[in-house]
Amino acid sequence: MAILDENKETVRRYYKEVVEAGHTELLTELIAEDVVNHNPLSDESLTAEEARGFEGFRRHVEVFQEAFPDRTFSIEDLIAEGDSVSARLRFEGTHEGRFAGIEPTGNRISGSSMAFYRIEDGKIVERWYETDNLELFKQLDAIERHAQ
Repeated sequence: MAILDENKETVRRYYKEVVEAGHTELLTELIAEDVVNHNPLSDESLTAEEARGFEGFRRHVEVFQEAFPDRTFSIEDLIAEGDSVSARLRFEGTHEGRFAGIEPTGNRISGSSMAFYRIEDGKIVERWYETDNLELFKQLDAIERHAQ
């Protein structure tokens, strides 16, 4: 398998086997010890420094899984070049746990996002994640509650 295909497989496994299926024990195979997560939105209790490194990344994944226990991710596109992989994603889930400082609403959410990864030696070493947070927070009724 070519390195670009291997890098895409690392990202695919991260979404399908870890984030969606909940096998966090696989993080040691997929995430570097000194990983940098540029978007730890899921756990507002993490400082920017705490979000760096394996344990911060693991906590980020666990908080997301707890907040949306029925989450699904559809990978629409995976594009690899050099040491980078870009992913275009669709996600859905029911908000049943605290997320980004928002208490559970029971609301069903859905949206799209883009994520960018840098891979070294078969492991994710950096992650950037972009989503329409305004739309997400609207679905979680956070905008309306904040306005009140």
